[in-house]
Amino acid sequence: MKQRGIAFALIALAGAIIAVVAVVSGGDEPEFQTIANSEDADYEYIIPRGAGAKIEAGESINIIPAELMVRIGESLRIINDDDRGHVVGVFFVGAGETLSQEFTSSGTLSGGCSIHPSGEFTLQVLE
Repeated sequence: MKQRGIAFALIALAGAIIAVVAVVSGGDEPEFQTIANSEDADYEYIIPRGAGAKIEAGESINIIPAELMVRIGESLRIINDDDRGHVVGVFFVGAGETLSQEFTSSGTLSGGCSIHPSGEFTLQVLE
């Protein structure tokens, strides 16, 4: 069991590294700003408690789409109710944390995703 936890942590770390490399090597990265946990997010996804354990057990879970298109001025909120952190593209959402971002310019962000069966997440911000 301990080895599975270590393996999951290594996968999450690898996803974070891939996400950073994807942003650094990408062309037009959108700009975004962290916002207060507004009740009015345009896109909201909740990572349920036990999601990481299900993934470790080999279950395929689909919480967030592999590709998400948003517009400038729209916001994304990811609520992590799980007991471990998860990588969603270029974002890391720690256990019990909420990530809220508003997008201020167009572009594409891509990276690994620990909660999508493909293992990838691409966010495209349109004008």
